[in-house]
Amino acid sequence: MAFGKSKNRRHQDVAQKKAAMAGAVRTHGPGLLKAIVLTGLTCALVWGGIELRRWALTSPFFLLKETSFSGLHRAHPGELLKLSGLTVGQNLWRLDVEALERAMATHPWVRDVQVRRHFPASVSVDVTEHVPAALVVLNDLYLLNEEGKPFKRLQPEDGLDLPLVTGVDREAYLADEAKAHENLLEALAMVAAYTSARTEKSERLSEVRVTEDGLVLVLSDGTQVRMGEGATEEKLQRLARVREGLKGKGLSAEVIHLDNRARPGWVAVKISSPVSERNGTSAQ
Repeated sequence: MAFGKSKNRRHQDVAQKKAAMAGAVRTHGPGLLKAIVLTGLTCALVWGGIELRRWALTSPFFLLKETSFSGLHRAHPGELLKLSGLTVGQNLWRLDVEALERAMATHPWVRDVQVRRHFPASVSVDVTEHVPAALVVLNDLYLLNEEGKPFKRLQPEDGLDLPLVTGVDREAYLADEAKAHENLLEALAMVAAYTSARTEKSERLSEVRVTEDGLVLVLSDGTQVRMGEGATEEKLQRLARVREGLKGKGLSAEVIHLDNRARPGWVAVKISSPVSERNGTSAQ
């Protein structure tokens, strides 16, 4: 009896274990199958992504064939390509767009640059260049853009004839750039105002001189116009009337003072000496 009971117990234990396993399969089987399927899909996607990346980085389909430029007036495409190292045959996926932009931006005429990739095989480069508004003397002659920033040394091949800004030397510029920039912007505003008010009969503006007492204009005939500070538009209108009046009398001015702070409406004029007097001879 003892032996028989022991054998029955073993059969009962086996049956219980089978039942438990069957229950576990019924309970966890779908989740387990799903986990196996997802693991397989993940592996397949990772492998596929690696293969796709390898193909994109090595396929001739993505080799650069053409680079187009827009916005160029002074800078040349060859100069920008040389600076950036961008060449035909490079893989578009491997291009570092930001590095290309930084390299091209070192060109003295380039103010801003944006590089775009156009898959599968082209690149476009949009350039914004500096617009020269005047020349400035900072030991050497520099081009000054519309924002009052000296952006490159003047070169003979630049072929520019622009008003000259003087009175801000290099040492002063380096010592107090904010103050120097303010002076340069004031001079540029005067250039713009004079150009806007100028007529066909007016002399061309040659120089704007920055002084402690305000701005001094030098016209193409050598006349100095001491503008002082403020009321630019009114002073330029007054200047036009004074010069027209002098011309009607056959006179020319050496210096015209529009800088009387006590009496802003007053104009003082130093008349130029006749040519005969400057040459030390008497008029006939």
